Amino acid sequence: MPTAASNPSTPLHHPATPAPAPAAGTPTVSTDGAGLTAGTPAATPAVVARGVRLRTRRGVVYGPVDLDIPEGTLAVVQGPQGGGRSSLLLTLAGRMVPDSGCTLRVLGETLPRRRTAVQKRVAIAGFHGIDDLDEAVTVGEATRERLAWLSPWHRRVPRVDQAALAALIAPVFGDRPLPRTDTLIWDLDEVDAMLLRIAFAMAQRPEMLVVDDVDQVHDSVRRQMVWSRLEAIAAGGTTVVASVASLDEVSRMHWTGRPEQITLATGPHAVPAA
Repeated sequence: MPTAASNPSTPLHHPATPAPAPAAGTPTVSTDGAGLTAGTPAATPAVVARGVRLRTRRGVVYGPVDLDIPEGTLAVVQGPQGGGRSSLLLTLAGRMVPDSGCTLRVLGETLPRRRTAVQKRVAIAGFHGIDDLDEAVTVGEATRERLAWLSPWHRRVPRVDQAALAALIAPVFGDRPLPRTDTLIWDLDEVDAMLLRIAFAMAQRPEMLVVDDVDQVHDSVRRQMVWSRLEAIAAGGTTVVASVASLDEVSRMHWTGRPEQITLATGPHAVPAA
């Protein structure tokens, strides 16, 4: 089993995927009128998007988006509520289908044709209504449920003790104290609740992790803890794409290495990017 990282900036290594060489370069990619900027990849791209967009009868959800995200990097999607952040991330994760006529490849798989393959390789966390934690159960019960979901149907998953919990979540929590198995989800701190959802997603052993609405951790000082752990996951070789509402989030946080920055200004309630 993986071991815990020793501090918030320690790389979190994915046990099944070797870490690629770090990407270099300064964010330069833009879209035609979409208010999007991202980085020019120096490594193999985890995401390649050209003209990706989504419209409904109510209007534009997001796009058009042209985007390159290198493998093994952290990309921060900044955009206001109503700007299409969640829908864009779900599209990259193979859970939502964009409009026809676009080009989208994730981990070398063409979307939406290869949605099932992408869903197996990309994990999600932080999405309201999708991976919410049941506040009435304990951490141990929630962990057992997650392990059962990942196990073959015929395999019985035993009760989760503190050692089993630590083996699963310590790589994500780093040097932050772990919750106890008998702690109710309701009683978890915001940071611990978010890290637990991320740890459950990482139990899938994904090649890419998509995290929505990091500002569910409301205080910026405490949100820094989450970003530091997401940096560690990316440093271990798992591509991370995470969203936040604040348009100046990247400039306000402290980073070991500056992440790829994506400013999304689309959708019916969006604010144009500066």
